[in-house]
This record gives sequence, structure tokens and C-alpha cells, in this order.
Amino acid sequence: MIRTAVCLITLAAALGAAHAAPNEKLRIGAFGSGKASGPLLTKNELRECLAIETRVVEGNDSATREREQLEKEKAELVRSGDALKADLETLDRSNAEAIEALIAREKARNAAVESFQARTDAFNARVGEINADRAAFRQRCDNRRFDQGDLEALRKGR
Repeated sequence: MIRTAVCLITLAAALGAAHAAPNEKLRIGAFGSGKASGPLLTKNELRECLAIETRVVEGNDSATREREQLEKEKAELVRSGDALKADLETLDRSNAEAIEALIAREKARNAAVESFQARTDAFNARVGEINADRAAFRQRCDNRRFDQGDLEALRKGR
């Protein structure tokens, strides 16, 4: 009885794997560089894994460019802060116009710092989303096997 059940399960698994096309050999692909294991990803799971992978790759590229821009802005803010300090030390305190100009420059820099901080917070939130997608990919997709036929069908839009 148990032997018959095992044979039926094996037959059902073989038929399920062969459902892609008659007489077509199943071609296995895998995500990750480790040893692939576990059941094959379904077509929907594979679609989800590809979407997550795309979000991570595009997010990494975007985050790298944005981080470089933020670092340039930060360097400029540090430079302008140092210039303000130097100007404060040499400020003619008897000249009202010079004092007002320095105060205006400081207010403009403070506004730029606040804007920079808001963009930095948004950047950090996006990096958190990328890290969450990366963790989801590792958990659901990494080192999992899939049918190459399903991958080709998804790439063709089927």
C-alpha cells in the first residue's frame, strides 16, 4: 500500500514537471550561487522573484547615484559652514549691513541644511526598502530552482 502511494506521488511529480510541453526536457535554472534546493518555483513565484530582483538592482543603481549627490551636497554645506565661521571671526561688528548679510547667509545655509536632512531621511527610507527587498529575495528566491521554460515565457510576456 505504501509502495503504491510512493509510486503515485513520484508519477504525479514527474507528470507535473513534464506539463510544460510534451517531449521537452525540463531545464532547471537557479537563483544564487549556492547549491539550489527545494521544490521548483512556480511561475508566479518566479515572476515575483524576478520583480524583487529588478527592484533591488535598480534600487542599488539609483541609491548609488543619489548617495554620491548627497555626499557632494554635504561637502558643500560643510564648506559653507566653515566659510561662515571664518567670516564671523573677521566680521566688523560695527557695520550693520555686514551683520545683516552674514545673518541672511546663515539663514540660507540653515534652510539648505534642513532640506538636505529631509532628502537624507528620504534616502535612508529608500535604502531600507531596498534592504527589505534584498532580504525578501534571500528568503524566498535565493538558491531556489526554477524551470528555464517558465523564465523564457515570462521574459516573452506570457
